[in-house]
Amino acid sequence: MASKLSGILQKVNLFIGTSGDHGQMYPGAEMPFGFVKLAPDTFPGAVTGSAHAGYDYRDRAVTGFSHVRFSGVGNAGVGGNIAVLPLIATPSELTPEACRQPFIKESEQCWPGYYSLALESGIAAEFTATHHVGIHRYIYPAQGDHGVLIDFCRGFTPVRDAHCVVVSPTEIAGELTCEQMNACGWYRLYFWIRFQHPAASVELFPAYRTDSSVRASVPGEGLVALARFNRRHTQPLGIKAGFSAISVAQARRNIEHEAYGWDFDQCRAAAENAWEAILQRVQASGDEEHERLLYSLLYRSCLSPFNMTDSLDYYMGDDGEVHRAGEGRTFYHGWSTWDTYRTKFPLLTLITPERMPCMMTSLAETLDQRLGFLPGEELFDCHGYAPVPNVRMELSNVVLLDAHTKGVGAPDPESVFAVMRAIANLEFSGDRDRLGYVPRRPDTTCQYAYDNWAVLAMAEALGKSQERYPYYERSLYYRNVWDPSARFFCARDEQGQWLELPPDPAAIDETYVYEGSMWHWRWAVVHDIAGLVELLGGPAPFLKELSWFFEKNLYNHGNQPSLHAPWMFAAAGAPWLSQRWVRRILTEPMHHRFGTHSALPQPYEGPAFRNTPDGFIPEMDDDDGCMAAWYVLSSIGLFPVCPGRPLYLVGAPLFEEVSLETAAGRPFRVVARDWEPDAWYIQSAKLNGQPLPVPWLPHDQVASGGLLELTLGAKPNREWGAGVKGPW
Repeated sequence: MASKLSGILQKVNLFIGTSGDHGQMYPGAEMPFGFVKLAPDTFPGAVTGSAHAGYDYRDRAVTGFSHVRFSGVGNAGVGGNIAVLPLIATPSELTPEACRQPFIKESEQCWPGYYSLALESGIAAEFTATHHVGIHRYIYPAQGDHGVLIDFCRGFTPVRDAHCVVVSPTEIAGELTCEQMNACGWYRLYFWIRFQHPAASVELFPAYRTDSSVRASVPGEGLVALARFNRRHTQPLGIKAGFSAISVAQARRNIEHEAYGWDFDQCRAAAENAWEAILQRVQASGDEEHERLLYSLLYRSCLSPFNMTDSLDYYMGDDGEVHRAGEGRTFYHGWSTWDTYRTKFPLLTLITPERMPCMMTSLAETLDQRLGFLPGEELFDCHGYAPVPNVRMELSNVVLLDAHTKGVGAPDPESVFAVMRAIANLEFSGDRDRLGYVPRRPDTTCQYAYDNWAVLAMAEALGKSQERYPYYERSLYYRNVWDPSARFFCARDEQGQWLELPPDPAAIDETYVYEGSMWHWRWAVVHDIAGLVELLGGPAPFLKELSWFFEKNLYNHGNQPSLHAPWMFAAAGAPWLSQRWVRRILTEPMHHRFGTHSALPQPYEGPAFRNTPDGFIPEMDDDDGCMAAWYVLSSIGLFPVCPGRPLYLVGAPLFEEVSLETAAGRPFRVVARDWEPDAWYIQSAKLNGQPLPVPWLPHDQVASGGLLELTLGAKPNREWGAGVKGPW
């Protein structure tokens, strides 16, 4: 086993959010934005589906170590694709239950780029990864057989079929067809598995059959392989599993290109160095637990989208065609924009701006291809074929706009604008445009208004003032679902009649709004906060009702619809209230009433974030880094309340000092004067030595480097930044 590193990697706790339904994350080996995510599938969590991404910290046995998954995105989940399990004896049945291997809990080690444990059978297992290759190393005990079971028919989502061929005693090749999230579509992966030593035998069985005379898969039943090795030649046994969305030959080339030879430690060091390079772009000094949470959740913000550029610069498009990326370009796939548009992608523009142009080009190209063959809005849920797993793609217009306004968008903004415009025209088409709302869906109406505002803002940024119509009008369609008598965004039918408000607007009733209550969706409009404030009667009534929302424990940090709400105080002229509620969410015990789709069985009393395996609120999935990035941004005191506007609200940081590496070569430093654990409130602020009277900063100021000095105190200063008309 490797010795644990010192430095910034030591501050990353990869077991946060891995216990039960408290984050739905996993410990494993992966590269920043790597496709392969090599992690244990544990029993019973990965069999019952309770482990979501395949791992539950409370489990004490593994069913395999698998390679392809998403982090914290819900659904039942049974682990990842291609599960490899080392064995010293062959069970009578090849089911996950029968083959599960107990492990020694205290032996688990994990840090960025590396995972290891010891099985009770005496096998020592450790793992690392490149972007497209999972690398295993097993050391077997002196006694017992040496075998490996490879399960091709289990995956993060259901596997529709699996095919493979034993190429030689050291190689297995094949392909998988798997469902997308929520069975919306499918993806197809090709794999090449290579053993360090020749297998004495490799047998193929229909999934979970006990008749060893059957040597080929039966359609629809999946496939498992059992490889046996001569114990004289298997110390250690290395295994490499290469993946591609193009072909088995390309999966093999990825192994040759990324993980040639059998130097495990060299591959591990490369992964560790890649993580060191990205995590050290944020330097924070303060309370040790806060630092651990910061770096652990910064790590979680950098897992997707996946680098899908194979060797020779090829990638598979959603059009089913192989494309060439071109010199210096990386193609990314594996999207989950519906929640991550709020926090993760704005964070990536700060900490890894050099990747953003390729990410945005990849996103726009993928959307363009999907617009070409999918009807209606099915492209948002990733219906039909995609080369890799995806989750959701709503609000992609906002992601594309945000990158462009911050100077890190796609190099061809005209093509991006064409895609954004096509999406906006799709969202409000036909009767929806005639009515000025989406019937029966006030939540969708508000989101589509935001997406259309993004087209309006992009047109203005590109000097296309003649193309403001109809996007300006559509950006205000949210007003058409504001019921002034109910004072909520409410549903209307196709004839324009208001539909009945749920009996309890504070309860999560998904009849008309998704994953939230009418109260949660009440604050949905971030592209026109001034307009929302006006609907509620002006700043004073707005702040009074937003305060009531928090004081009565109606806020739900366990899900995303109102995630921005604690920062809305600052946008509406009362930054000290944002400082109060953001700090409470970051560090203090709170009364949490809600889960994802309903109230929790019992309210949860405690902090939203902890440095523990059950470190998130019950049912609070990380949603592919959305929640993690919220913590990172809020803890350093810079929050993009309206992605698409290149502005950050300024809050009181958790740390005495934070330094952000910038592309300009000069760091942006946030220094908290008079910092104390209970100093939650900004008393005064200076930017580069000059007084800062407003509670926001432009992105350009942060990206070019500088010094933000905040004097903190234990009592609110209700004057600083208050009552200033904001650019929202």
